[in-house]
Amino acid sequence: MERGYKIATRLGNKKDMCMFLALHMERSPMCASPSEKFNKTGIVVCGSDKIHKVVAMSCSRENVHAVQHVILNDPGALCNSTVYLSRKPCSTCTTFLIQGSVSSVYYWPFSPELKGEDSAVEEDLKQVDQMFLRSHVSSSVFLPITDFKTVSMVACRTKRHKCKKCSSHYAEAMPKDMLKICSLLNMQGCTKISVEQMKNALDCLDCLLHCPHGEFEKKEMDDVEKRHAHALQLCYLLAARSDDPDRGVGCTICSQNGYFFGAGYNGYPIGAIYANLPCVGRRNKKKPGTTKGPVLIHAEANALLFRFRKKIEENDILYSSKPPCLECQNYIHYAGVKKMVFVQESIPSSSIQEDPTVSLKKNFEYNQQWKPQDAECSASTLSEQPENFKESTGEATERKDDKGKHIYLCKCIQCTYL
Repeated sequence: MERGYKIATRLGNKKDMCMFLALHMERSPMCASPSEKFNKTGIVVCGSDKIHKVVAMSCSRENVHAVQHVILNDPGALCNSTVYLSRKPCSTCTTFLIQGSVSSVYYWPFSPELKGEDSAVEEDLKQVDQMFLRSHVSSSVFLPITDFKTVSMVACRTKRHKCKKCSSHYAEAMPKDMLKICSLLNMQGCTKISVEQMKNALDCLDCLLHCPHGEFEKKEMDDVEKRHAHALQLCYLLAARSDDPDRGVGCTICSQNGYFFGAGYNGYPIGAIYANLPCVGRRNKKKPGTTKGPVLIHAEANALLFRFRKKIEENDILYSSKPPCLECQNYIHYAGVKKMVFVQESIPSSSIQEDPTVSLKKNFEYNQQWKPQDAECSASTLSEQPENFKESTGEATERKDDKGKHIYLCKCIQCTYL
């Protein structure tokens, strides 16, 4: 790799991203408590392959639990999979997980899915533990340990924005009864460290999420727009795992009933050793064969390649944190997707290249462009945070980008920025 070019800073652990996705699925506008006896829950299902691809995301609905919603939509989705839940499952969901041949289950240490009298909840959790213990399925609490400084840099690369009233959306959700929760989940003696890890993880999740406030090009009902905004937020969480050194992009495919069966982000081919392939953007092209474009796979292509449900229905929607390029539009059209929702570019497209939104409007029956509300990004642009770079690495160098704007380069190889 040429000296001076950056290595992408990304969310280091894919399990962290999956748990963040599960937590945010619980906040979906479509999520509801199955009944008065149960808390609403988010779920993410990852395949058994070596890349741990996201094959399904959903949440509980009225009369249907999150686990049930996934397995009833796609009976084979859980086979040999890893499941992430925003709460410890109830005994009914545990039977579904075991019957669905799940490999392992991770859950966030909030109040369990079942609610009610303490004695009834404790009895149900004992049954859950016994069933997991006597089955092939492993289960455990999972708390991400992502570094907040890294997440702040990732948030800059994914170009997410946050308005002031959204700055502590998840951090305010810290449960006040952690002693009771730790007792229920057999975590006695771990309360203090769990609270610290949870607070850090929720701060990281807040930082990665794009503000949900904005305007849609075509006005729709409030509940539909909320669903669109939530799905685009999921795209920004997926983008945090991108290994594209210039920009993280995320993409999801969703059915009409809010069941996500495809997810992806832009990056290099499976098995590629980073920096053994070109990392240079087209504006920095010095000689043929040095640019990343031909070897980088876009988020939309990955979402289509990795989707669990092969058939695209008429009302399925593809969401992306960036307007799909012309090549990806061909893939999307061929796969049968007719509806798209994407985020408006903050910087106009180069005059040399055709604006992809023009082609979208010509070739697709429906597309919806979302313009984020003007707001300052709490994880500021790099040119506004040189002190943070010096603090985290001890050394920073200044240079200009292609537009003559001053930015700062950290000399640490793992967090070098262009």
